[in-house]
Amino acid sequence: MQPIEASELKAFILGLYQLDAPLPDDIQAQLKTIKIPADIGKLDAIAHSYPPLAKSYKQVWDALSAIAQTRSKGIDSIPELVSNPLNTEIDNSSREVEEALVEFDQQVDHNKLTEIARQIVQALNPVKTARDIIQTIFF
Repeated sequence: MQPIEASELKAFILGLYQLDAPLPDDIQAQLKTIKIPADIGKLDAIAHSYPPLAKSYKQVWDALSAIAQTRSKGIDSIPELVSNPLNTEIDNSSREVEEALVEFDQQVDHNKLTEIARQIVQALNPVKTARDIIQTIFF
């Protein structure tokens, strides 16, 4: 699996995890046609076809990009997330996403990521399955 494919899977899984409601039937039907790892590239289009998922997917993707940029600068570890005391309107969900991504990276290798993605795309309720799997990883 290429690094970009791993990033797409992580963004999709954590994007689903952030949703409050199940996916519409047509989106779930599209997911059922996805074969992991061959069809990973199709997840981006699926994510963007459903606005609530598109929003959370983009948020996770942006956090992944920020983490990758930090790593590409040769820093041994990702710096601790420090809030800006001057900004009273800090988006806590962004911070939670970044923390979840760091934890997810540490706990899940590419083989496990592939298996998790297969379970989620074939589930009757992908959002609930993503939530259940992420909960077992983090707790």
